[in-house]
Amino acid sequence: MSPSYSRLIFVPACAFAVLAGSVGCSPTPMPTDASERDGSTDASGDAPDGGSPPDAAVDAPPDAPDVDAGPPGCLEPAIPGTAATSSLTDPMGTATVAIDDRTACLRTYTITSTATRRDALPGSPRTIVERDGAPSVRTGNDLFDALYALTIEEARENSVEAISDYAFDDGRPIDCGGCFETGRLWNYVWTRDTGFSVALGLGTFDPDRALRSLEFKLSERRGGGDLEIVQDTGSGGSWPVSTDRVSWALGAEELLRTLGEPQRTAFRDLALRALRGTIERDRRMVFDAEGGLYRGEQSFLDWREQTYPSWVEGTVVHIAMSRSLSTNVLHLRAIELAASLADETGDAASATRWRGWATDLRTAIHAGFWDESAGLFSTFLTTELDPSAVRRWDLLGQAFAILSGVATQAEAQRIVAAYPHVGPGAAPVIFPEQQETRIYHNRAEWPFVTAFWLRAARAAGNDAVADRAVHALIRGTALYLSNIENMETTTGAAYVDDGVYSGPVVNSQRQLWSVAGYLSMVQQSVFGLETQGDGLRVRPFITATTRSELFGNASEIALRSVPWRGHTLDVVVRFPEAGGEAGYTVASVSVDGVVTGDRSITDTELRPRSRIDVVLAASAAGRTDITQITDVTDWRGIFSPRTPGTASLTLAGAQVRVGIDLGGEAAADVSVAVYRDGVRVADALPGSTSSYLDDAVDAATHTHCWTIETCFVSSGTCSQHSAPSCYWGAANERITVLSASSFAATGGDPITAHGYFHYQAWGDPGDSLEASGFVAPSSGRYMLQVLYGNGGPVDSGITCGIKRILVEDVGTGEIVSDGALVMPHLGTWDRWGDSSLVPVDLVAGRTYRFEIGGDDDTVNMSVFQHFADYTAGAGGRDGAFFRVNIAELRILRMGS
Repeated sequence: MSPSYSRLIFVPACAFAVLAGSVGCSPTPMPTDASERDGSTDASGDAPDGGSPPDAAVDAPPDAPDVDAGPPGCLEPAIPGTAATSSLTDPMGTATVAIDDRTACLRTYTITSTATRRDALPGSPRTIVERDGAPSVRTGNDLFDALYALTIEEARENSVEAISDYAFDDGRPIDCGGCFETGRLWNYVWTRDTGFSVALGLGTFDPDRALRSLEFKLSERRGGGDLEIVQDTGSGGSWPVSTDRVSWALGAEELLRTLGEPQRTAFRDLALRALRGTIERDRRMVFDAEGGLYRGEQSFLDWREQTYPSWVEGTVVHIAMSRSLSTNVLHLRAIELAASLADETGDAASATRWRGWATDLRTAIHAGFWDESAGLFSTFLTTELDPSAVRRWDLLGQAFAILSGVATQAEAQRIVAAYPHVGPGAAPVIFPEQQETRIYHNRAEWPFVTAFWLRAARAAGNDAVADRAVHALIRGTALYLSNIENMETTTGAAYVDDGVYSGPVVNSQRQLWSVAGYLSMVQQSVFGLETQGDGLRVRPFITATTRSELFGNASEIALRSVPWRGHTLDVVVRFPEAGGEAGYTVASVSVDGVVTGDRSITDTELRPRSRIDVVLAASAAGRTDITQITDVTDWRGIFSPRTPGTASLTLAGAQVRVGIDLGGEAAADVSVAVYRDGVRVADALPGSTSSYLDDAVDAATHTHCWTIETCFVSSGTCSQHSAPSCYWGAANERITVLSASSFAATGGDPITAHGYFHYQAWGDPGDSLEASGFVAPSSGRYMLQVLYGNGGPVDSGITCGIKRILVEDVGTGEIVSDGALVMPHLGTWDRWGDSSLVPVDLVAGRTYRFEIGGDDDTVNMSVFQHFADYTAGAGGRDGAFFRVNIAELRILRMGS
């Protein structure tokens, strides 16, 4: 079935939000809001700025503009707002603002929206009262000022003393000492949400609360020691299926630039300890030394069927064996931060070692994910037997690659220009979208990702994409009277009725990272407050379009009462006279009348309350490249083909014929690509091709694995890869199966149940399984795998199975392989699944012994004190849980 657009609304001529009154776009009624919630839906969760065009030479000190008015700290621009700056009109509705007293130092805003809001919340109109001492802006644009005040208020609403989640202590409040909760519908605090939110702006808003939030996501083991970052509940029982806990490092890095002493030193030492424990164990357990990348799920995109192929949904071991762009860049950032902190504390040996890791990882990320033909980084490599990069993209991964310097400047410019924008708002978080999939990550824009994308656009010098991101953030907050979680991408609607695919499935108001994303847009982009290791740099990023459409009547704009390292800052940005200039650069920066130049401002240069004046000068235009899909009548331009399959593998002489299953797509609509062992060996085959003869391999002596990909001819959007199909010989003779009945076991109870003999209640510390006497029939690469059971829920939990498998050469006593077998939850103990694969090179005629067991490294998240009050499954109050069932050891011969 093709995706339905019968209920979608799209008006290309009204694609941009308008802040200067109506431009002839009539508001279009929204679909009826849905009130149901999907109880099985995963929780949401759970970079420093790039460069900008070189600043102009610093001018002589300007006369400081006199814009102070009213009591101390009341900072007002010279030009008052007008009616044209108090409304936003969009196909979804109109937002307007009224101000009780424009001359008041602390204003009261009344914001009204005709857009249909999710759950009819917040109510319209919404009244926002600026608070004494809280940050505020004055720009001459009443709506812009009001939305910033709304965002500050929502950051305050997310500031709580206790958090709660059904999975912890049966939903009772948990004292966090004063932290941030994740949103109206998410009352807990997740690692990635916290890390990203602190990095985007909450570290500046409330550094003490940000500190406690980050500290809450660290834990020692139940017996004490071994501090690590927590990986929250997630796919297949959490870590090591999901490994993006290192996202914590982004928030820690930003907070370290914000805290004053002695807090900074104390947090530095804590952060280094946690990072050391985390990156060292991740290196041993989830790093692929051969490919140079870390395994694990995409960061943020953690709802399996939303972004992975359908065959992965219930078999998430393939996610555990995948390598994703976003998560690998986060590992890079964590390692680099650890190296920097080690240097700072005098641990030169660790710093040198970790920097070597980072250098190699940076190279491996580029080599593994960069698609030169597309000018984008692939979103992931699917699985162990198909280590090829998919021709699919995610926005957060692209932004991280740019902001972390994995992309060159030329590549950054290509990426920002090439990534497709679909609707009137921001770019979608994935592209292409997946058919027959509900709206959530699929078919959606997420404001916090848009905020990182805005930073990436700045780094690439792309004004058009930056303008779109700024307008998208303003548009969503204005229309829905809150910084909501997400929006459908072709309409920018908070909810679209599309039958069983309706959504976004969940859409929380005052979502923490959306709040932080809006703060980032105002404070870090528009006003240019960039925290540095040695201070604060001020470099406003305001395009000619942004000035014209948002601040056209103002000669200056002001941001007041921003806290930083114990100081309170007021920032005034002065524009040159309007004259059709293409863009702006910084002409001069002064602090309390003293010119600083284009450098970091140290806290020693600041008074308890200081004023920073920035004068802008006209400059040449930035890049204006943008890829915009305006015609949604051909859904093939937005969606990918359904996932194809390999219909069969048959031997033809010494070659293999690969049967092709188009997955339900019409042959005339698609072309076909064939991959062997992760390498594309055929491309652009006609969709009518029923099979492909791979005559470049000798299947008689080597095992190879094939996957299929299809692409729409009309748009070029490509499918997920099919599940790998491997030729193991005519009678699967290259697979040796050792039954658990032949194992020597320590621990567990021998039993035949669920169709196999195995040792029940096996896997506690000290338990082991041993298989001896295997003689390698040929020399070469083998893969080891077990048939296992693990009954936890596929979509959550903390008890993913992980055990170490040692391979000993009996003749020499040498350990020739030491790898980790990952065994994610399967949903029920009645079900058996295949573990991850461990490679080993064996020698013909030699005898080998295999030992499976656990140690201090092969423990799941249930070992940590953080989960002592977990009540949604095993591994919580009853203690750490490491048990799995193992019925077989399989030895897969890949080549002779």
